[in-house]
Amino acid sequence: MFEIVAPYFSFWLKGAVLTLGLSTASFPICVLIGLTAAFAAVSRGRLASLAAAVYVNVFRGLPEIIVIFVVFYGSNILLTMLSRLLGFSVGGTNPVMAAFVALSVQFGSYAAVIFKDWMSVFPKGYTEAGLAIGMTRFQIRRRIVVPLLLRSATPALGNLFLVMLKVSALASLIGVTELSRTTSIIAGSTREPLVCYLIAAVMYLVISAVSGFVQHRFEAATGRSR
Repeated sequence: MFEIVAPYFSFWLKGAVLTLGLSTASFPICVLIGLTAAFAAVSRGRLASLAAAVYVNVFRGLPEIIVIFVVFYGSNILLTMLSRLLGFSVGGTNPVMAAFVALSVQFGSYAAVIFKDWMSVFPKGYTEAGLAIGMTRFQIRRRIVVPLLLRSATPALGNLFLVMLKVSALASLIGVTELSRTTSIIAGSTREPLVCYLIAAVMYLVISAVSGFVQHRFEAATGRSR
């Protein structure tokens, strides 16, 4: 049984690398989007706070697969229109790039809620101390608020990354050959679906365990630096 699937392990590894790479590349962007939306949500500007509220509520309410489809097919339509306008083909949307954009934007809304919740309990004394020594509000956010927010929200962000890792499997529906799609192809070729999906499950667990270990080490390091 295992000798049948053994020759395909290199393909599994490529799928696992793509899954991890897609999530790892999308995650910092989603954190940046989340921070921006969270600061906009608590700002004094009505337009900025309204835009942030609309963004968060819309993308939190949409299923991830819908966002992936809209980004992929929508960008293809836009590129087709652009090709007609320019008079030459500009190509189609890369499925990996579409998945990257969709995951970053969708999970940015989840990250925004995490940061906004932490901002509601953020000690005002830090801001007052920064203003007292002559720092601008931008400097206070960059040097004090953001580092403390990232440190405090690390456990929640770690869980968010694990969710993103699993949701990235939906990218297979637009042709991304990540771990789940690779497993499906191998299962069809070997006709050993149970064994193939058990191997994929083990790979997902290994990736999750490594991610959890990195998160634990980061939490321990930031805990010692306090």
